[in-house]
Amino acid sequence: MEKPKTLEQLRAEKERAETRLAQEQHKLNRLENRKKFLEQGERKKRTHRLCNLGGTVESIAPVFKDLSRTEMTGLMEHIFALPEVEQALREVVAAHERNLHREEETDNGIVPLHSRPDETQ
Repeated sequence: MEKPKTLEQLRAEKERAETRLAQEQHKLNRLENRKKFLEQGERKKRTHRLCNLGGTVESIAPVFKDLSRTEMTGLMEHIFALPEVEQALREVVAAHERNLHREEETDNGIVPLHSRPDETQ
């Protein structure tokens, strides 16, 4: 049977536990701050991307500057419902996915057959 702990031992144990608790709380606080920082960075990237897209649209079709949000949304819905635009979107998305797949292969050290310089076509 274990010998009961002295008051001094219990106080030392309590102090160690409190120190450990303070360290863990500090660590949790740092992690929460890091998460908040990363989330803000993602929002800033999204905002930057959306502003660039909006600027591109305005440069291609300056009339967008004068339209209300409702009018612009209606026009965009009409444009994106056109069969030619739907087909163009499918083609662009497919090409994008092929490029991503090629990048993944290259990142993994796998070079696709069609891009090896030593093979003649």
